[in-house]
Amino acid sequence: MKRVLLLLLLGGCITMGFAQTMSSEYEGRPDKKKNATYFSNGLQSKYRDDTDGAIRNFEQALRYMPDDAASMFELSEQYVNAGRTEEAFKMIQKATELDPENKWYQMRLGKFYRNLEQYDKFTKLYEGLTAKYPDDLDMLSELIDAYLVTEKYDKALEKMNLLEQQVGQNEFITEQKLNIYKRQGNTKKLLAELERLTKENPDNPRYFALLAKEYSDNGKDKEALKTFEKVRELNPNDPYINISLLEYYEKNGDKDKAFNELLAAIRNKNLDLATKGNIYDYWMQKNNQSKQINEQVRQCGEAFVETHPDNKLGYLILGSYYMVNENALKSKELHQKALSIDSTDFRSWQNLIISESYLDENEAVRDHAVSALKYYPMQPVFYWYAGVASAMLENNEEAITYLDKGRRYTSDKLQMAEFDAFLGDLYHRQGDDDKAFDAYDRTLRNNPDNALVLNNYAYYLSLRGERLEEALQMAIKANELMPDNVYYTDTYAWVLYKLGRYKEAEEMMKKCLGLEKNPSGANLEHYGDILFKLGKTDEAKTYWNKAKQEEGHSNDLERKLKEN
Repeated sequence: MKRVLLLLLLGGCITMGFAQTMSSEYEGRPDKKKNATYFSNGLQSKYRDDTDGAIRNFEQALRYMPDDAASMFELSEQYVNAGRTEEAFKMIQKATELDPENKWYQMRLGKFYRNLEQYDKFTKLYEGLTAKYPDDLDMLSELIDAYLVTEKYDKALEKMNLLEQQVGQNEFITEQKLNIYKRQGNTKKLLAELERLTKENPDNPRYFALLAKEYSDNGKDKEALKTFEKVRELNPNDPYINISLLEYYEKNGDKDKAFNELLAAIRNKNLDLATKGNIYDYWMQKNNQSKQINEQVRQCGEAFVETHPDNKLGYLILGSYYMVNENALKSKELHQKALSIDSTDFRSWQNLIISESYLDENEAVRDHAVSALKYYPMQPVFYWYAGVASAMLENNEEAITYLDKGRRYTSDKLQMAEFDAFLGDLYHRQGDDDKAFDAYDRTLRNNPDNALVLNNYAYYLSLRGERLEEALQMAIKANELMPDNVYYTDTYAWVLYKLGRYKEAEEMMKKCLGLEKNPSGANLEHYGDILFKLGKTDEAKTYWNKAKQEEGHSNDLERKLKEN
């Protein structure tokens, strides 16, 4: 093994010695024949996309002829392919120094200058190239781009005029010139150029459209309107003329005409639907405080349905309009139509379910919420709808299943609190107060100011006679959050009663009864109970008898009347 290793080491030394001998042997002694061979081999490797092979061959070619600019040129390209950018840059610089008249070398060097953002060197180089090769339009275009980047607009315009003389009027050149005038803030030249273009191209609506916009932007309203009308005359189906006129009328404060152009844009079959949707959103966001906006929503929705009957957008807009205007039946029909076109649309499912809930169609609400969950299994809102509807249908177990699952898909504390609050009520309805109280505790951790839960929790604790001091603090807070609420005031009074603080309970119950025109049987009975504890038996019986005439009193009321 040691012998093999020794041989390998010796072989390496011999190879290294040979390479050094070759290097020294040919240093300063060009060999054109070998140079040509390696150069040819390098080209073959290049055409096979063998970057490593090309680099080896071109480097060998340079060993045999160190001043070979052609090999340097090719090698610079291969170094770029290999990611050796700095070496590539140095190589092309050297090639250009050796052969400064070669335009290909100069153009590649210029590419490096441009990529390295050395624009001063780039423009100087290309100014020389374009002077030498005035008919090379690619070079001229490259120089113009560099002038634009470095904001040398006058020079760019000079070259653009030269380019235009050579190739004739060109839309790209025209656009560039217009952009330069805009960047310079040279309104006079900008308008003059556009006016020239419209005269030379009287049948081209595009130039008239550009001119009309510039007139409008520069306060030349009469000229702008006249030119916009010319655009419409030249091309009645121009997809953007309505948008341009919408902007014009809006800018000049004529909202009615602007809206008419919006409707015309929606009905314009040459304008794409995405753009229509964008300008509709723009209009609604900008004019959402307008008194006419409600009616405008309806008109836009009808225009969308009329022009695009196979797209959901119009049905969604109209469905939302009728939902806002409390026509739940019409809203339901339109959102069903939207879903028949796109069964995956989230907003359609949500609005359909809300419409059905307004109509008290609880079975439909539950069924459609379950259907929506097939498309959106992680959306808590649909678990909420399914759970609430199931509860309304008195299917508590099903409601609890949906609500418990839905709460697990939300990270929003307030939303989770709503789920837990409802779960607490359902557990209480089932007689499982331990689970109910756990749910209420979770609710209050996420939303300590939920007045309804504070009230219900306090009341249910008082019925059980448990944690009464805590219940009192909850009742106090609920009344602070919602003062003069009959139910919360009654709970406050009842907790005081359960604590034996009968005089305070009496005062609070008087307030409660004063808040109701027609007190419930429960509240009248509670007041009777408090009066009885204060020794006011006759008054207590009076209120118990009143409670007997109303709904909501307890099953113990008859016993109280008989025994007292």
